[in-house]
Amino acid sequence: MKVPSSLAIAAAFAASSTVDAKFYGINYDTRTSEWGGCKDSTAIDTDFAALNQLTGRIRIYGIDFNCTKLVLETAAYRGLKVWLGMSSEVGVDASFQSQMYALTKLVEAKTINNDGVLGVEVSSEALHRYYVLGLGNTAGTSDHHGIDTVLGDLRTVRSYLRSHDFTFPVVITDTMDMYTKFPKLYNEVDMVAVNHFSFWEDKAAEESAHFTFTRFQEHQFLAKRAGKLIELHATGWSSAEGISSDQGVFTRDLRTLAARQNLNSYYFTAFDSTFGTNKIKRSFGIYDVYRDIKLNMRLRVDPLYPVRLWAAGGNVIKAYGYWNTDNSANKNPGRVYAAKPYIGPPGNLDDEIWQWDAENNRLYSTSSNMCLESFGNGMQTLRTSPCSEDTNQKWKIVNKTIVSQNHTKFCIHVDVDHPPNHDGAFEVAIFPCNRLPHQEISLQGTSFEPLEIKIKAHRGILTETSGKLTWQTTRVKGRRNLGRQTWTYNPVTQLIASSSRNYENQHCLEAPRRINSARLVFKVCSSDVNQKWVVNDITGQIHHATHIGFCLDGHNNVDGLVYLAWCDKNNPNQQWSIKPLRDDMGGI
Repeated sequence: MKVPSSLAIAAAFAASSTVDAKFYGINYDTRTSEWGGCKDSTAIDTDFAALNQLTGRIRIYGIDFNCTKLVLETAAYRGLKVWLGMSSEVGVDASFQSQMYALTKLVEAKTINNDGVLGVEVSSEALHRYYVLGLGNTAGTSDHHGIDTVLGDLRTVRSYLRSHDFTFPVVITDTMDMYTKFPKLYNEVDMVAVNHFSFWEDKAAEESAHFTFTRFQEHQFLAKRAGKLIELHATGWSSAEGISSDQGVFTRDLRTLAARQNLNSYYFTAFDSTFGTNKIKRSFGIYDVYRDIKLNMRLRVDPLYPVRLWAAGGNVIKAYGYWNTDNSANKNPGRVYAAKPYIGPPGNLDDEIWQWDAENNRLYSTSSNMCLESFGNGMQTLRTSPCSEDTNQKWKIVNKTIVSQNHTKFCIHVDVDHPPNHDGAFEVAIFPCNRLPHQEISLQGTSFEPLEIKIKAHRGILTETSGKLTWQTTRVKGRRNLGRQTWTYNPVTQLIASSSRNYENQHCLEAPRRINSARLVFKVCSSDVNQKWVVNDITGQIHHATHIGFCLDGHNNVDGLVYLAWCDKNNPNQQWSIKPLRDDMGGI
């Protein structure tokens, strides 16, 4: 199968892509004082008109019938969706009961619906307050009262909402440390939701986004093992006097990270607070108290182009991340190596996904959040390092070689003649260019790289059949039909595209509705959130990125429809493998 020139594609991508200036989500405070209250309708509407310019999602904390009803109605009018948060406390039964009562009244009033509500969290850092700041501090994990209370609340809320046909996720939001302390949380929640503030851990602004990433990646792997997606529900930085520029540094780096990693995060917070005596705590807003956006928040995030770097023998160049699929920390994060590509669970797809920065001629490693670098005076060493403007991180693609643009002009070299290391990886080095096969590297854009997707249950091949999604146990015949079983997956745009010739333009897999057994359709590829999918490289599930809790599910019968269903990591009908189709991989 012929594919377009990689460099031509990358150049076109860089020239035509638009920059999404919006935040994934933003936290919003409805209070008028430290003790509560609710902003009036005019204030909320004015706030939401401003927030609509920056996001399509907000997260609130605490459910009050009148206030939350006003928030939901105004959000719908302004085109915003809402994460609802219940302000319950361990050891205070009345707090959960009052929140649950308000929730039921909102349901009865038909104010809550599957379209406007993103999800419900039954608590936000209640475990942290109990086990770190409260009565559970001395007993630790031997005190089950806190965790049992919060899990009981989760089950109560979820049971009630499911009985009323609400399909949005129900979660427990807490610190990363609490998820580490109580690993049972991963299996209980519909989605893992964590908070993390590098600001409070005395990290410099310049290192904080990357530090957040290293912490987040651990919990992302644990979420995958549980068959769940993960979101960062609160993170941010203060602009208090003396550190105002740091807020801009952290926010720029966080948004760059979020765009490159598809890290769904809710920024804390929308507006500086008009109440409270702590200047630092009052100054986390994107906007000041007058609803003027802060100058350090006027940010631009440039898109990158995801690629694989194909080397000799059907190997791809990879870089280790910070966490392993066996639930252990990687001892060599960022180390560059070569191995066969990911073809199915368990594995680490991100290791082999690089992102080409055409403007700066850099190769960004998705797994390590760093850039490929050649350094040294005489002989050069290849590694990944924090991305910078250093010439050691600049590269040029010349005649199927990747050439460093520092003073040496050396080429990347993959030695497949020597036996691999104990982990099956080949060494990747950088030597003087010699035009030998060891230095032939093909940069292939993921949006144009043909894949075969198979279901584990029957080894059936995912197939497009007259506009429907099915699976077949045999390969279709005839070159014209070949595209019906050929797909592409872009891990940045999260689009699964069909190569079927039944379509004049490229069509992508879309789930129009967030319901169990929902039919899937093919539509022209776009930025529609209904077309976004996340490959779980540990369990093999293919999650819908925005219909949280739903996955791609194959019917038991050959030629049966593949549809959207509640995620179940143990269901073989939801376990998929993805194989690149290349001559050196036994493909086309």
